Amino acid sequence: MAGNGTSRYDDFDALATRHRGLIRSLCWWHAGGDAERVADLMQEVLAHLWHYRHTLRSGATPAQERAWVRVRCRSVFEHLRRRPQVETVPLEAAQQVAADDTSARDTIDRLAADLTVVEHRVLDLVLDGYTDGEIGEVLHIAPAEASRLHTAIIEKMRQKANNG
Repeated sequence: MAGNGTSRYDDFDALATRHRGLIRSLCWWHAGGDAERVADLMQEVLAHLWHYRHTLRSGATPAQERAWVRVRCRSVFEHLRRRPQVETVPLEAAQQVAADDTSARDTIDRLAADLTVVEHRVLDLVLDGYTDGEIGEVLHIAPAEASRLHTAIIEKMRQKANNG
């Protein structure tokens, strides 16, 4: 995207400006027309586009840019669809749940202490409700490898629980 003495910031601003209507309409469609949610989605999408700006081929045609923007938007929407929704509860109830969950969280943290970085990522995705196939897509590994890691995590945690 950068070229001819312009900075990547300028190029990104120009890209975002050129495709603002497309981004807004995709966000509007995904949010069901809720203006507040559209604004939130646009921020998510723009942050995502910024993060992945290096994947857009320099010298891309306007049609290729639009296709790239659409794909990146769909990626954000898919991620948000999978992310567990946060429910609001009264503060007192939240404090009670937090107190009740402390022992469960402590147990999971204790059992997961010996996991590798990749195994921690897999465990986080499993706890977020991702399937092994989806974990493979997120981590860019084969679904069979994600399944193998998932099984290895369960076995490691089971062994640690049995050994005390």
